[in-house]
Amino acid sequence: MIFAEDEIVGFARRLMEPVVGSDCRARFFLAGGAFKTLLTDRPPRDLDLWAPTERDRDILLESLMRRGRTSPREAPFADAFEVGERVVELVHEVGPESLECRLGRFDIALSAIGAEHHPGNRWGSIVHPLARTSVELRQVLLLKPLVNWKYALATLERMRRYAQELGFSIPPGEEAAIWSVFDNQPRDQKQRMLQRYERTGLGISGVREEAQRRMGNDDLADCRSH
Repeated sequence: MIFAEDEIVGFARRLMEPVVGSDCRARFFLAGGAFKTLLTDRPPRDLDLWAPTERDRDILLESLMRRGRTSPREAPFADAFEVGERVVELVHEVGPESLECRLGRFDIALSAIGAEHHPGNRWGSIVHPLARTSVELRQVLLLKPLVNWKYALATLERMRRYAQELGFSIPPGEEAAIWSVFDNQPRDQKQRMLQRYERTGLGISGVREEAQRRMGNDDLADCRSH
């Protein structure tokens, strides 16, 4: 089976024991794009961690501060550390309480894969069904409706990056769904979406240029209407 539980859990154990040890007292989630590297046999450089409670986050933060050093890379929504050869980002936001709810807050199906650590070095995993469909079809698919629609431009950039890394395609309807969200906003909201992209995106894949072109087309349409 694609992304079987023993594969996900074994992968999470191998990644996390050098980061937090085998006796970590925190409950936490490892989720996101790290698991897509199981499809390429290349180890992930970045690990994203979420804590369900403030207490769990404090324990994780202490462990990361003890084992790693602050990463020079800016992380707008997380505390970032270099631990060994990897960057580990501990997200500022605490919650939700369940891994299933956490995965439901992602926008890309291939990110909706996660492992949950419990004290005593016990692990479980959840894989969103659409993540498996994405692999079977070799397509980068969205989880709709977009929960983080204000960051849709950064989502589109990640989609294009995933497609390039994995040799997958992006169905035209998936990109169209992103642009529909953007195009249907008033101009001031489009500006804010572009500003969010500037803070969180890498500036690759032509996303910024296309967004600016679409906003320019709006200006032309306004001029013609007058």
